[in-house]
Amino acid sequence: MKIKNFKDIFGNFNPLGKISGVHSDLDDLNSLSSEEVFRVKGLSRIRISFLAPILLFIILVVRLFSLQVQEGIVNKTLAEGNRIKLSYVSAPRGGIVDNRNETFVKNIPSYVLQVSVSQLPKDKNQRNNLIAKVAGLVGMSLDEIISTIDKAPQNMDTIALKEGIERDKALLMKSKIVDYSAFEVTTRHERQYDRIVGLSHVIGYISKPSEDDIKQNPAVSLNGVIGKSGIEQQYDKYLQGTPGEKKMEVDAQGRVVRILSSTPSVAGKTIQLSIDKELESFASQHLQDAMKDVSSSGVVIVEDPKSGAIKAMLSIPDYDSSLFSEGLSQDEYNKMADDPNKPLFNRAITGVYPPGSSIKPFIASGALESGNISEDFSVDTPLTIRIGQWTFTDWKDHGVTDVKRAIAESNNIFFYALGGGWNDIKGLGPDGLQSTLDKFGFGKKEGIDIGSEASGFIPTPQWKENVMKEPWYIGNTYNMSIGQGDLTVTPLQLTNATAIIANGGTLYRPHFISKIFSSTNEDVPFNNDFKIKEHVFSDDTLRIVREGMRETVTLGSARSVFPEDFPVEVAAKTGTAQFGNEGKTHAWFSSFAPYDNPEIVVTVLIEGGGEGYQVAAPVARDILEWWNNNRENS
Repeated sequence: MKIKNFKDIFGNFNPLGKISGVHSDLDDLNSLSSEEVFRVKGLSRIRISFLAPILLFIILVVRLFSLQVQEGIVNKTLAEGNRIKLSYVSAPRGGIVDNRNETFVKNIPSYVLQVSVSQLPKDKNQRNNLIAKVAGLVGMSLDEIISTIDKAPQNMDTIALKEGIERDKALLMKSKIVDYSAFEVTTRHERQYDRIVGLSHVIGYISKPSEDDIKQNPAVSLNGVIGKSGIEQQYDKYLQGTPGEKKMEVDAQGRVVRILSSTPSVAGKTIQLSIDKELESFASQHLQDAMKDVSSSGVVIVEDPKSGAIKAMLSIPDYDSSLFSEGLSQDEYNKMADDPNKPLFNRAITGVYPPGSSIKPFIASGALESGNISEDFSVDTPLTIRIGQWTFTDWKDHGVTDVKRAIAESNNIFFYALGGGWNDIKGLGPDGLQSTLDKFGFGKKEGIDIGSEASGFIPTPQWKENVMKEPWYIGNTYNMSIGQGDLTVTPLQLTNATAIIANGGTLYRPHFISKIFSSTNEDVPFNNDFKIKEHVFSDDTLRIVREGMRETVTLGSARSVFPEDFPVEVAAKTGTAQFGNEGKTHAWFSSFAPYDNPEIVVTVLIEGGGEGYQVAAPVARDILEWWNNNRENS
């Protein structure tokens, strides 16, 4: 029986919202008797209770129509063998740029053959037959495809089978596998890094994600890569884009019938670094030139003492980050890892070295702050002193010396006295030395925003007794006072500690991050509070030390490096640190400029390079001159 009209069932009725009599009755309630009011209200309730089921019935009829007619079409299609296929589109990874938006890395479109494991037949024989057919079409073997799938993380559904396919070959391959919906040729983006020797440890590299990576962030499975070191790793959550999605109807043969819905991918966010690319490149070339015929390893760090921002960082030797992006075989990686020159090792933050005389400005700060000496204190420092049965010798007889001249001339006898005491000078002792160095950030990680940072080491009597099973001698204190013995620091620690002296006593967390912004140029908030502590030492103490470091350049060990007409006033400290048993020395040089209002700190280390003033100082000089000539743009 067909229902032509609701009147056939319910007779005449008024549309909802036009119930006759109710409105006027309510308006005239005050004029009715109590009995009439009761009767009117009763009629209203009856009408409402009568209309509610009608409204519900109408809703049910509309819904049934939708299910039977509209969704029935889809259900009928699926019943005939069609099915829904989801295809994910990897998102371009975010960029990495310098302080002037010059790029360090580009995304290069690349074609990749991939398989969706969940869409393969569950039956092993059917699965292998399907894979064998596709293998013959794409120039791969059955074993090769199965091996690639088996080696992938268990929780990864979309697996790349062949990458870096040329465009023409990719289009041909795509046409051949159109009937096999589990397989797809799609576009991904390879990372292409600008090659500045020494920078790769900072930028880092990407690689395929592990099972743990996918558990922590499922998007990396769809994008296919994750940052594994450096900035690429530290800021991976920002650099990862949001994958796009296509929902398609495919027939029983896997051919696409129509696109049901499509969501475009969203590119990752751009990371802007404090590094100046031109400065980085300039410093790289000059460090390499200085290392020729002297050393195979070196470091340069340039820091802004007013913020802790790193303007340049180099660690040589290094590696080409693009090799990891292109896909590095295990044999190739092992060869790199086993290289005795350690190209994967970031010496700037992970290498630990005896600082030699570079430590002396910090020891002087502790002695001045403790009151053991004053600015006016001076003492006659001979070539040799004798403490009990031990003799300690300097590199020359410095004569009567105050603390500024002791810094400038790198006077060992004076600093033996400051550390361990001598004649009437009360030394800081091992505890005082440890406390002083700790305030400057030695012996602990600085917290820079790339991984693998080392802590360095400040030896103590308790450590020596527990580990070496030996007592602590005066010689241990003396050696520590001139940056020798078991004391080790990282180049980053020495740079950041020098920044404290330069800026008047503020400790900052060194960092690369400057800004994060989206693909629509909207700023993305992040924690940019890098100040750790103010007034690490008094203004007067640090003023005296700065004056001593200035005299290093005008009167002392670096005088021959900086001519009198050098365009910017520099303060510095040379360092020559003995290591091993062959008499070799590391060449150190730490500096800041301009002397009266420091804006830049430069540290140079050349492993086994010899004297600091001969090998490391000229590199710093050239960097300081370049910076002075380009400071408005850097």
